[in-house]
Amino acid sequence: MNHVRCVAETRCLLGECPVWDAESHSLYWTDINGMRVYRLDLHSGSLRHWRFDTTVSALALTTAPGWLLAAAGLQLLFWRVESDERVLFTQVEDAGLGNRLNDGAAAPDGTFWVGSMHNNVGSDGSDIEVDWNDPANRSGSLYRVSTEGTVLRCASALAIPNTMVWSPDCATMYTGDSIDNVLYAYDYREGSVSGRRVFTQGFGRGVPDGSAIDEEGFVWNCRYSGNCLVRFAPSGEVDRIVEMPVANITSCVFGGSGLRTLFVTTAAGPGSGTIAQAGGIFAFEPGVRGLAENLFCMP
Repeated sequence: MNHVRCVAETRCLLGECPVWDAESHSLYWTDINGMRVYRLDLHSGSLRHWRFDTTVSALALTTAPGWLLAAAGLQLLFWRVESDERVLFTQVEDAGLGNRLNDGAAAPDGTFWVGSMHNNVGSDGSDIEVDWNDPANRSGSLYRVSTEGTVLRCASALAIPNTMVWSPDCATMYTGDSIDNVLYAYDYREGSVSGRRVFTQGFGRGVPDGSAIDEEGFVWNCRYSGNCLVRFAPSGEVDRIVEMPVANITSCVFGGSGLRTLFVTTAAGPGSGTIAQAGGIFAFEPGVRGLAENLFCMP
């Protein structure tokens, strides 16, 4: 338990949003600044990547075999992996707002939830400095996208929205804002959220990034620039801290046999130094099973 190992030295600029495809025994993830999607076949060890012409920040498996939903720029695309066919599904926001999409995930009811944020990535993948103390840059929102492509704004005035996970009974949705060092819990019912409250705030190592949830309802949160993951109990209390060999821990997903392995994405960004494995994919067995991936319901 907790033996952390590197399973792919990809040196992603900003590795994010891993999803586990149990059917192919493969792990997908994105490199936002690298504008790529990666796939690691755990059976063969084969590693592939696909290039995009903009940031790719989130992925979801769908009810159509071979098709993924990808958040690219401000759009959601249906993507057939093997043929690399890409079909526009919907535009989430108007480009005039100066934003890009960030973290996202399929929900238990088959919809897709995604956050937007002030764009901090140049057209060449370089970082753009953003003053997060400027209220004008808190232009992000949290959206629910239906299977028909209808976009509903559910929260606004966010800086960097991250984490979209649901409790095992699907009654609670967790999400957060990295800049405010906070994770929120919402009441979740029939695809709608209400009753937002602070789940946990102010943990002293790094800032909250992506998360996964286990079968016991504990939230595994990745801490960007914090060198660790934190397992938060349903009460919001810290249950466990897993030390990581690199600084920028970005997101995680349960996968592997029996969903007993936690796969972790990282970023070779500021603070990563010359560590060769920074930006790679790590894995360990936490001693608890995860939950199966939600699927986006194709129209």
